[in-house]
Amino acid sequence: MKKNFKLLVLFLLVGTSLFAQGDFKMSEQMFSRINQNPSAVGNNEKIQLFTATRLQWVGLGLDQSPTSALLNAHYYLDKIHSGFGLSFVYDELGLANQTINAKLVYAYNIDLAENWLLSLGLSAGVINKTFDPNRHVWKDPTDPNKPTEVLSTTDFDLDFGFELSYKYLLIGASITHLPNVSKEVSTTTAPSHINAYVRGNIYLPHKFNLIPAFAYTNIGALNGFKTEVSNEHLLDYSLTAMYNNMCWFGLGYRSGVAGTYSSDIMSFMIGYEWHWLRIGYTYDLSVGKLMNLSSSTHEIMLSFIIPTKKPVVW
Repeated sequence: MKKNFKLLVLFLLVGTSLFAQGDFKMSEQMFSRINQNPSAVGNNEKIQLFTATRLQWVGLGLDQSPTSALLNAHYYLDKIHSGFGLSFVYDELGLANQTINAKLVYAYNIDLAENWLLSLGLSAGVINKTFDPNRHVWKDPTDPNKPTEVLSTTDFDLDFGFELSYKYLLIGASITHLPNVSKEVSTTTAPSHINAYVRGNIYLPHKFNLIPAFAYTNIGALNGFKTEVSNEHLLDYSLTAMYNNMCWFGLGYRSGVAGTYSSDIMSFMIGYEWHWLRIGYTYDLSVGKLMNLSSSTHEIMLSFIIPTKKPVVW
């Protein structure tokens, strides 16, 4: 009985949103964004490695918590004003959906004015989406139209984006899964996403910085509503305080303003940076309607910088 109740909770948490197939969204995306925006290649001539692992619904009593993992690597070559990178995402969306997305990333930087930088980026690769009907929690188990075999599709993937950066401000936007624009999508096809964000950097006394950030994500609008999923609008707000460019702590909030997204999320972030190593931890807690039904989600982030014996570029 207890196990059945937990499965019911999972259905309430993900329900039809299992079919929305939204991209992997990390709470500390500010530290590495090239999986969502290829223009976000770092502009210093050091190799940067970034990895994050996300464990969902820990403590709900499942045999295995859904896991998502992200690996980004990028390098900037000042002689040709270009950044190069790669991104790999493994995402278990709920119990039945799995996504693997691997792509190469290129960005070209343009100095518009003193301390103003425009970056244009393009990424290309493959995306595989798999749906296992035997692990899905069906609202109607007797539905004769439900699939009985594992569904899997591998497609060519393409993203485009830009970033405009200044000492105190960062503005960016991107469109992901461009081959699927105006195309009918299903459980094993990723709908196009529109991502937009703005981030500030406010200098305070005593070596403190405040970093407010806002992000918007739209899932499915570019597919002309020819989808099996609802059009989703997600908003992310966060405020991070950083001390001496070494340690930080912050709060975040994610909410859906339309569609089937049903779980608002509060994030608590903490991290530390030392020379070539950066480590961070985020605790996500569902709030609102599902506050008493959901469980916690943990995110661990590691970032490494490998010197190349070249001077740092602004």
